[in-house]
Amino acid sequence: MLYHIKIFQDAERNVIPGNFYRWPNARVPYVIDQGLRQGCLYVGTTIHELGHAIGFYHEQNRSDRDNFLYIYLNNVVRGMEFNFAKLAPSQNLLLTAFDYGSIMIYGNDAFSKDGSPTMVAKNGQKLLNPFDKQSLTSSDAERVKKMYNC
Repeated sequence: MLYHIKIFQDAERNVIPGNFYRWPNARVPYVIDQGLRQGCLYVGTTIHELGHAIGFYHEQNRSDRDNFLYIYLNNVVRGMEFNFAKLAPSQNLLLTAFDYGSIMIYGNDAFSKDGSPTMVAKNGQKLLNPFDKQSLTSSDAERVKKMYNC
């Protein structure tokens, strides 16, 4: 039997909004978009997509992201701006500090129309794409623990 997850855009946290939405029998009914194609061959991409399956949004979507990132929407390919949409404070619960190295943050030139930066860390750190990473950061892991009380 396939179970469906309904994610609310106005949820009070950056995770699945309640126990009702957790997966019965530990089965995760998550389909990774076929558009990823070769990208799915990377460990980091797979972990990133599984992060979405357990309830993570992108780090660059956090409601506090403007304290940590410069976003350059004018450099983003038209139609891909949603990847940089900032959540309202009521839409996410910030369980951990902003994490520049998170598996859930894109690289400096993600979705760039011409190779120009689409986002830059205010602390000067280079942002890597998920496919350039190999694992969760300690902050990512801490967020999972807090989300699932483990």
